[in-house]
Amino acid sequence: MNLTCLQAIVSRELLEIRKNRMLLFTIFFPPLLLTVLPIIMFAALGSEMNNSNMSGNEITRYYSLSPEFAQYAPSELMQLIVFQQFLVMYLIMPLIIPMTVAAYSIIGEKQSRSLEPLLATPIRTGELLLGKSIAAVIPAVVATWLAYALFFAGAYFIATPRVFAGLLNPMWIIAMILLTPLLALLAVSIAVVISSKVNDTRVAQQIGGMLVIPAVGLGIAQTAGFILLNAFTFVAGAVIIALIDVGVLYLATKLFQREKILTEWK
Repeated sequence: MNLTCLQAIVSRELLEIRKNRMLLFTIFFPPLLLTVLPIIMFAALGSEMNNSNMSGNEITRYYSLSPEFAQYAPSELMQLIVFQQFLVMYLIMPLIIPMTVAAYSIIGEKQSRSLEPLLATPIRTGELLLGKSIAAVIPAVVATWLAYALFFAGAYFIATPRVFAGLLNPMWIIAMILLTPLLALLAVSIAVVISSKVNDTRVAQQIGGMLVIPAVGLGIAQTAGFILLNAFTFVAGAVIIALIDVGVLYLATKLFQREKILTEWK
């Protein structure tokens, strides 16, 4: 692995992203909007948000999931559940955001004929794809972290002190530090695999969009009280996803036939 070549590819890709204002808008605006609007809604609801509509059985089930929940009144528990459900969205963002960047990086550059000169260089395929993947992951992670920080800034003024302290649970810090980059890399790697087989960025994004289904299911299961996310869950998930990332990147390298792409993509 030539680190100089890798750095050159990452720098080139980040420069291309900075030049594309529409791409930057697509990366940063939706996460910030999806954070600001719910915060405004929560603030507008005010005390109504603290009114628990859960039945006695539902409250009992939540209290039985974790001893930590015993410190919260039913209204606070409801508020905590709502906010934690919202936090799951920050595990979905790194699966969605980099899809656009990765698809453009391969298919978009092929259509604009800016990919051919790069493919004609002696840079190894693994270095090329890893560099493009890293460049797609960086803005996605930054956008997710910015939105996450904005969420906590809003929650500080909306949530009760005990609920806000509960939101500072180390498991979410672990999720943001470990899972966000790994999930983004997974999305990018799969996008690269798809982009090697199709020549339409929209098709690549739509197929890759199915990645969010497991994350959405995870959020629903947590809200329904069927599972309880904790630090161990996220650490174990990070290890599994890291292994999957390595496998998918290896597969992408094998499937990415640069000569065939140059001659057959129209």
